[in-house]
Amino acid sequence: MIGIIIATHDHLAESLLKTAEAILGDQSCVETLNIEPGTTGIQVMVENVAEQVLKENDELIWLVDMFGGTPFRYASYCMMDDPRQALVTGVNLPMLLQALVNRETTAKELARQLELEGKQTIRRM
Repeated sequence: MIGIIIATHDHLAESLLKTAEAILGDQSCVETLNIEPGTTGIQVMVENVAEQVLKENDELIWLVDMFGGTPFRYASYCMMDDPRQALVTGVNLPMLLQALVNRETTAKELARQLELEGKQTIRRM
């Protein structure tokens, strides 16, 4: 199974997981990183969480809130030279739900799938 880390500014990651679990039930091998203003030791915290998730799973996918933001920068540094990890930006509830129910593939394939499906979940009425 693919482990998931949701990394966002403030408490968005925690809220997304809580809502997803209200829909799908409790989820294993999912961690949240809520990066608040003034947080110190972020790189060590990110690396420790990634290491823990990879101890329990073959691969890891990072779902972060926005490209170029603090969570993105630290997650991308952590996964840069590790082929077991993938990263997707723009996490939202539909993306998280898709990730949670499709973890029996590879992290790279799941990242491609989430990118394609994520673009389809944004609609203008």
